[in-house]
Amino acid sequence: MKFCLFLLLPVLAHAAASKSEVFIIQVMDRRMSVLSPEKERKLFSVIVENRSLSDQVGRFEARGKLLKYISVPSGKSESVEIDNSTGTSVTFIPVSPAFQDVELIFGKKAYEVPPQK
Repeated sequence: MKFCLFLLLPVLAHAAASKSEVFIIQVMDRRMSVLSPEKERKLFSVIVENRSLSDQVGRFEARGKLLKYISVPSGKSESVEIDNSTGTSVTFIPVSPAFQDVELIFGKKAYEVPPQK
């Protein structure tokens, strides 16, 4: 019985890690990974983890409207609360260093930008 439990632990840990109540954006040097919540909300939190070698400055927008700015030093993480009363999708736009925009999509679980082939 103990043997079976040890075999299931990695599977259970992965399942727990792929579900979240907040958006988690992990910024790396050449890509970003996003973990998204399942349920859509107008008021939600985003955690930006900077795993790159440079400081990250970015902004959150919805339909061209600026919602928040964020600055995350290298090796640190910052949390921001987003109030999206427009009901449209929210985009994280890395400003410095510039990178591809990241659309925050509810219910998609984990995805990467740019997508891995």
